[in-house]
Amino acid sequence: MAQHAVYFPDAFLTQMREAMPSTLSFDEFISACQRPLRRSIRINTLKISVADFLALIAPYGWSLTPIPWCHEGFWIERDDEEALPLGSTAEHLSGLFYIQEASSMLPVAALFADGNHPQRVMDMAAAPGSTTARCAARRG
Repeated sequence: MAQHAVYFPDAFLTQMREAMPSTLSFDEFISACQRPLRRSIRINTLKISVADFLALIAPYGWSLTPIPWCHEGFWIERDDEEALPLGSTAEHLSGLFYIQEASSMLPVAALFADGNHPQRVMDMAAAPGSTTARCAARRG
């Protein structure tokens, strides 16, 4: 096994090599797995509207890019991360937004797609409960 910045068990590498279509590059797959994820947040619309949140943080100079599948989700870039970590901001500590991976916002988008409004939802995912909180916000 070649050395990677991220550890991959041999069994995983073997399974992925066997499962990967020959039209795709295994080395490119490994390279993609090693790239850091873009930092993302989800605004807690139970506490603040997206518009009000964006107005509130406008003076901070944060760069927010909308996440296409989540109206209240944004990829975020900040110059002041070292001085004040995102998780230590007053807005995060007061629950105005969650730090959540963009991919974790997909299940709720799929659940409520095509105008679907489920009457009951049982979240069987692991903590910390961001998916459950987003379901609650979507249900009102």
